[in-house]
Parts: sequence; structure tokens; C-alpha cells
Amino acid sequence: MSEYLSVARRMWHVLEPLHATLYFAPEARQVAADLGYDVATRWPSYFAWRTAPLGAAGPELVAATYYSFSPRLIARHIPQIWTVAEPAKVLDARLLAMDRALTSLIGGRLSAAQLGEAARLARQAAENAGPAA
Repeated sequence: MSEYLSVARRMWHVLEPLHATLYFAPEARQVAADLGYDVATRWPSYFAWRTAPLGAAGPELVAATYYSFSPRLIARHIPQIWTVAEPAKVLDARLLAMDRALTSLIGGRLSAAQLGEAARLARQAAENAGPAA
């Protein structure tokens, strides 16, 4: 078991900066504002970005899934976030936000084709990893 935890921790250290980009990049904040989310605080867009893959989930499911968050904090934002944009629209916006953020971060170091190939390879690796990986 400790081997799996070690791998999980190493993967977290590698992937967390990429994952966190969606929540902290100014490009993502702008896309969230364009959707209509209040970006004065990060919570409305954070919960929308993170919850959209679950569909129009309610506060109970989100509280159970995001166990480290206060259920009261979650209830302040869910289900209200779905009155701003439906989950499918948020999912599309997530891709746009990450595209803009990564393009800004990478600058001219990679072409769009190279970044696309990197994304394809990452997806293929994730799909082939299986649930135990």
C-alpha cells in the first residue's frame, strides 16, 4: 500500500500545479466572468469548474464528494451556480479557460500542434493506466 501512496504523492506533486491553474489563472477568472460568475471571490467559479463533470449536482452530493469543504460553504454556492451556466456550458468553458491559461504560460515555447500532441499523449496515458494506477 505504501508504494501506491508514494506514487500517488509523486503524481500529486506533478499534476497539482496544472490542476490548480484552472482555479487561479487570470485567464480562467476572465472566462468565468464571461459566463456570468461573480469573480470577486473564487468560490462560485471554483465550484462550477470542479463540479461540472458531475452534472447539475446538488449540495449533498458535492459535500460528500468534496469532503474537506464545509457543507455550509457548499450550500451557499450550489445549486445556485447552475442558474448562471449549465454544466455542459461550464465544461466547454473549462477547456477554453485552460487553453488560454496554458497558452499564456507556455508562450511561444510550444506550437499549438505540439501542445495538442502533448494533450493527446497525456489522455492516452491516463486512459491506459487503469483504475489501480
